[in-house]
Amino acid sequence: MEIVVLVLVLVIAVLISNIIASKLTQVPLAFIEIAIGLLVAFVVPYYRHYTMNPDLFMLVVLAPLMFYDGLNTNMRALRRSFSTTLSLAVGLALVTISIVGVVTHLTLTELALPLSFALAAIITPTDAVAVSSVTANIEMPEEAMQTLKNESLFNDASGIVIFDLALQAFTTGKFSFTFGFFDFSYVFLGGLLLGMILGSLLVSLRTFLISHRMDNSSVIVTLGILMPFFVYFIAELAHVSGILAVVAAGLVHGVQEGRLRLTSTKIQVVSNTTWEVLSDNLNGFVFVLLGVSLPTVIADISYRNNSFLLFLMGLSILLYALMTILRYLWLRMGFATIRVRPEYKNTNCWIIALSGIHGTITLALAFSLPLTLHGTVFPYRNDLLFVASIVIILSMLVPSLILPALLPRQKEPFLWEDANSARRKMINYAIQKITKLNEDPLETQAVISTLHSQNKPEKIESRRILRQLFAQTRDVENDVLDEMVANEDITEKERRLYQRTMLTRDAHSDNSVLKSIWRQIAYRFIYFFKRLTHSRKIKIAQQQMKHNPKLMKKFKSKHDTIVEIENRATQEVFKYLKSPKVNKESRTDISIVQRYYRERHRRYQNNSNSNEIQEELFIKAFQFEYNYVQNQLTENKLTRELASALYEQISNDELIYMQNDEIYD
Repeated sequence: MEIVVLVLVLVIAVLISNIIASKLTQVPLAFIEIAIGLLVAFVVPYYRHYTMNPDLFMLVVLAPLMFYDGLNTNMRALRRSFSTTLSLAVGLALVTISIVGVVTHLTLTELALPLSFALAAIITPTDAVAVSSVTANIEMPEEAMQTLKNESLFNDASGIVIFDLALQAFTTGKFSFTFGFFDFSYVFLGGLLLGMILGSLLVSLRTFLISHRMDNSSVIVTLGILMPFFVYFIAELAHVSGILAVVAAGLVHGVQEGRLRLTSTKIQVVSNTTWEVLSDNLNGFVFVLLGVSLPTVIADISYRNNSFLLFLMGLSILLYALMTILRYLWLRMGFATIRVRPEYKNTNCWIIALSGIHGTITLALAFSLPLTLHGTVFPYRNDLLFVASIVIILSMLVPSLILPALLPRQKEPFLWEDANSARRKMINYAIQKITKLNEDPLETQAVISTLHSQNKPEKIESRRILRQLFAQTRDVENDVLDEMVANEDITEKERRLYQRTMLTRDAHSDNSVLKSIWRQIAYRFIYFFKRLTHSRKIKIAQQQMKHNPKLMKKFKSKHDTIVEIENRATQEVFKYLKSPKVNKESRTDISIVQRYYRERHRRYQNNSNSNEIQEELFIKAFQFEYNYVQNQLTENKLTRELASALYEQISNDELIYMQNDEIYD
């Protein structure tokens, strides 16, 4: 039960952070998540003095994140800049760990040299996702951003391997450079090789399932989500880098994406959306947990010595500054090349140096420090965790303050006002074209109503006017019933039957949401109670109807009568709503009433012919929208960026309508 509460709190914390970030766009999301984490630590009892399980964190959080990063890596860009990526991810990482480890040991002499190197390995890896969060509102150079993403894919493994070697040296008191080199090579290269093999096998399995028509979303999407966990688990059993293995598997999966296009568009959309939501939430977990862990760590250090806490903060600032300078010098001296014009080289070097932001892997490694050593508390664990936390915060705070001065604000390709205006014109164009087709009026109105709903959700303007409209339409229905009885089209008994089944239900259609919910609950309870108390009578009646054709025919006759009355009544209601008798000022309320009767009509008049008409009208409507965008683009009335956005929206709408079977069933 406790683990369920912990996960629910994390999900809620990330949700609240995203809501706040949508309003405070100037504040990076990571900072908001850390602040929410701090609040959680003080409010939620389960998270007080929280200690994270490092193995669980690496498997559940880090493995899927790294797989997703590998999956979305541009392989062409990675091949083009592979030497630069290798230089930063391995060369710079090893140099940084060596220098930072020595400086840490000289500054904090009581910290053993292996632990100094362990700390250096913890704070060296960078996090491209954190970079994206911090630089969301500024225009990062494309080459610099791609370099940072590629670096973060592989320098994690460098940090993890050195971290493991340093811990092994500290716990055993022995270290061999030769053994360390070969161990590093085995773990690094072995992780890449195993990941590529497992990734290829899993892609082949997925292709096999697709080719044998076992490609529903519950199979393909679930298999995709399980991939990183399976690969990481196997890699750890083989004692190679699980992180590099999942990255390699993600890269293979991305490269062979062409083989997976056999899946339906619906499954691809579901898969991509699932991964985006999962990735965003897992990244949120990382920074929320960072905020959760800080109070416990600070309390432990302050309890021992307040001045030592200030010393550790100073050490954190020193190490962060040292790593930033090392990154700048490494690039400036040409150990890693960036394809930019010479006059921009210095600026790009500083941008990449400042963008060496730390996040997920740093926190994961910090929590990976053992809790005990030989039966006693692991020395300096909270101190190292505190330094790592401060370095993470500094690495996000400093570029948040400096990069906006070096780079322009991110420009939107088009204004949202222009996009909304173009979208309204596009939809109105499609509606005009659909209206001119002179197809079935009711089905045309249903399609038009759906197209209108693309603009914005309908909002009740006046409940008083809405109630009046429903009262007027019920009067129209009663007039239809009177006319049908007078013409002997129906009997008085059939009129009362229709009123019981239709008008009584409709009388509550304009109630508030709470009243509607309460009436639904009451109806369900009464229905359940009647079935419980009269179950035997119901069974007998059903059996009699099943074996009595006359009774079955009588029942069907009643249903057909209701359908016929409903059809005539609905047509008259729509005529009335279009007549001058109705106040046209409240268009939204009229639209709500129309939609209500249209949906009721479809429930009782549903047939294959009606569905085919609607499907054909929808296809034509989408084609009209495509034509509108193409014409506007040809006449230079739309920019290419805005046209692309409209094309994408039409495609999404088409996918939703065409693949939602419930629309036509």
